[in-house]
Amino acid sequence: MPLLPPHHPSDEEVMRTVRLERLRAVAMGIFESAPSTFLLLILVRWFNGSNAEKSLLAGAYQAGLLITPLILYATRFFGRAPSQAMAILFLLASVAYGWAACTAEKLSFVALTSMGSLIVAATTPLMTTVMNSNYPATRRGFIYAQNNSIRLATSIIFSTTTGWAISGRLEHYPLLVGIYAAALAMSASLLWKVPRCGGPLTARPLLGCFKHIKNDKLLRDTLIAWMFLGFGNLMMVPLRIEYLANTRYHLNLSEVEIALLVSTLPLIARLLVSPLWGSLFDRLNFFSLRIAINTCYLLSVLSFFSSSNPLQLGIAALLFGISASGGDVAWNLWVTKFAPHELVPDYMVVHTFFTGVRGLLAPFVAFTLLDVLPLTTLMWISAGFMAIATFQVFFIREGAGQNPPKGPRIS
Repeated sequence: MPLLPPHHPSDEEVMRTVRLERLRAVAMGIFESAPSTFLLLILVRWFNGSNAEKSLLAGAYQAGLLITPLILYATRFFGRAPSQAMAILFLLASVAYGWAACTAEKLSFVALTSMGSLIVAATTPLMTTVMNSNYPATRRGFIYAQNNSIRLATSIIFSTTTGWAISGRLEHYPLLVGIYAAALAMSASLLWKVPRCGGPLTARPLLGCFKHIKNDKLLRDTLIAWMFLGFGNLMMVPLRIEYLANTRYHLNLSEVEIALLVSTLPLIARLLVSPLWGSLFDRLNFFSLRIAINTCYLLSVLSFFSSSNPLQLGIAALLFGISASGGDVAWNLWVTKFAPHELVPDYMVVHTFFTGVRGLLAPFVAFTLLDVLPLTTLMWISAGFMAIATFQVFFIREGAGQNPPKGPRIS
C-alpha cells in the first residue's frame, strides 16, 4: 500500500492547535505530580501500602508504554483520528481517577489510579502523531518546548502548593484525586476540539509496526543507541534518592534539601532551557543534537554521584534538569525527523514500547546490583552505557550524513 503524502496544516489549524495545547499544558501540569509523588505519598502514609502495591502504582506509567501497540491498533480499527482517540482515553482515565476519589478501599484506590496513569502513558504515540500533523516541521520543536514550559511551570506551582496544603491533612486526599480527575477531563475536552489535520489512521496489523526494526537500519541503530542511554539514565534516577537519603553515604541532608536537589532544581532548569532545546531541535541535525544531550546526561551522572557538598550537588541537579529538558524534546519528537509521514505513529509505538521495557527493568537491575556493588561502580557502569550510546550516535550520524534523508522520509 503506497504511503499517503503528509498533510500541511493551515495557519489557522496550527494556531488553533497551539491555543488548545497551551491550555491543555496547564491541565497536564496539574496532573504531572500525581503518579510520581502524591499518589505514592497517599498510598504509603494513609493506606500503609505494601511494597507490591507501591510497585504497581509506581510502574503504571511504564506499563502504559508497553501497551501502546494495542492502543494504536484500536485507534486504527475504530477509524478514529489520533486527537479524538486521545480525548476518549483521557475521559476514561478521568473516570478512573474520579472513581478512586470516591473509594476508601486500598486495593480499589491502587487499581483505579494505576489504570488511569497507564491509560495516559499509552496515548504518547498518538500525541506525537498529532504534533507531526498539526505543527509545521520548521517550528515543531519550539512549539512543543513552549507548551512543555507551561506544563513545567504549572507543575512546580501546583506541587509546591499541594505539598503545603496536604501536609498533616491526608484525610482530604479524595479532594486532590478529584482535582486530578478534573484535570484529565479538561484535557479530554480540549483534545476533542483539536483540528484533525491528518484524519483517521490507515488500518494495519497489531504488531505490524515492529517490522520496521528489521526493514529500517537507521531506526534499528537509533533504537539500540537509545536503549543504552535510557538504561544507563534510568538505572541512576531512583538511586539519587538512595544516595541523598541513606545514612551510609554520610551526606546528612534534610528532607527539604533532598526535595530541592531531586525535584525543584531539575524542574526549574527544565523550565528555563526547554525553549532553547526546542529551537535546537528545529535547526540542528538530530544526531548532533542527540550527542549534545547524551553528553549532558553523562556529565550530570558523574557530577552528581561524585559530589559531597550541597553546592556541587545543586550544580549537578541543575545539569540533570538541563539534560532532561533536552531529553523531553528529543524523546517526544525524534521520529518526526525521519519517519515517513504516515509511519510516525508506528515508529513512535516501537520507541515507547522499548522505553517501557527499560523503564521497568532498569530500576530493578540498579537496586539488585547495589546489594553487591558500590554506588560509585554503578555510576561508572551507567556512564559507560551513556558513552557507548554517544559513540554509536556519532557513527550513525556519519553514516546517515549531516542532513536529514531526502524524499519520502521527510515529514
